[in-house]
Amino acid sequence: MCMSWRTQTVTFLAIATAGAFAQPATSWTTVRDTQEQAFSIDVPRGWKVQGGMVRKGPLDPRAEVDMISPDGRVGMSVGDWGVPPFTVPSTQMEGLGFTEGKEYAPGHPPTATIVARYRAGQAFADLYGQARFSKGCQALEVKSLKSASPVFSAAHDGPMTTTAGEVVYRCVRNGQEKVAYVYAETSLYQANGGANWAVSTLASFLAPKELAARTYQMLFQSIASFTPNPQWRVRQAQITAANVNAALRTFHLEMQQSAARYQQWSASLAKQGRSFSDVLNGQTLTTDPSTGQKREVWTGTGSTRWIDGVGNVVSSNLSPGTSFRALADVK
Repeated sequence: MCMSWRTQTVTFLAIATAGAFAQPATSWTTVRDTQEQAFSIDVPRGWKVQGGMVRKGPLDPRAEVDMISPDGRVGMSVGDWGVPPFTVPSTQMEGLGFTEGKEYAPGHPPTATIVARYRAGQAFADLYGQARFSKGCQALEVKSLKSASPVFSAAHDGPMTTTAGEVVYRCVRNGQEKVAYVYAETSLYQANGGANWAVSTLASFLAPKELAARTYQMLFQSIASFTPNPQWRVRQAQITAANVNAALRTFHLEMQQSAARYQQWSASLAKQGRSFSDVLNGQTLTTDPSTGQKREVWTGTGSTRWIDGVGNVVSSNLSPGTSFRALADVK
């Protein structure tokens, strides 16, 4: 269920007569991807639903489903077209200039990835939550950040390892208190001396505080109903088999090519819908000296990152107040 990239508009609508979200949804309707007939998913009846499957390349299909309550107070998302697959950097790649946050495109035709060290589900959920909600919330505070057992993927499956995590934020938006939530499963695949990873499950919501518990239940009910079309899976398996062998044969040869060739490929790639290069490059790994907890936070413009008792992080050269304590950058 790896989902992303807004190169085209793929839309299905599930709109029916229903009351405001304040009346708990008692019925669901099934919507189906109209672009590739790739999947179906259950959504609350009466909600506006947009999304579907888009394809950046033969090996890179991505899905996203956005759901908005009739009164507009609640938004839920399963997947995200803006999240690309990732390639774990190696010493050889870094020597060619492919450092964290850079675009990398192996294979013929090239498959676009972003160079990034592996983020476990908990770490990715927090990075994604900061990127997704920070602009829309005047205040964004972490209330809970924890790892979890993967729900939708096996923790270990051959050369693939999957981890999961979730984060809950307090969001103040236009003077109203809301709850923002992200659940993520990330899967790391290691083979032939290289490593790639992807966000195999991603879901989020933004809801008024009093509706958060109900929204949480509905979000996971919707995710659990996500059903790939078996015929589509067969077609994708055939596409994958035709491309993977060629990609593996050329991988090591391409690593010996000049960095200029890769940069030329990268320049021709469309920009991601949400700039994860900026997100990855704009983070600093810190340690809270009082708790020992490590967390990636926005780097900001100040020389020091500060945190208070409820999780607010401020970048400043001077202490923002007595309630804040300095975070130590991890070298």
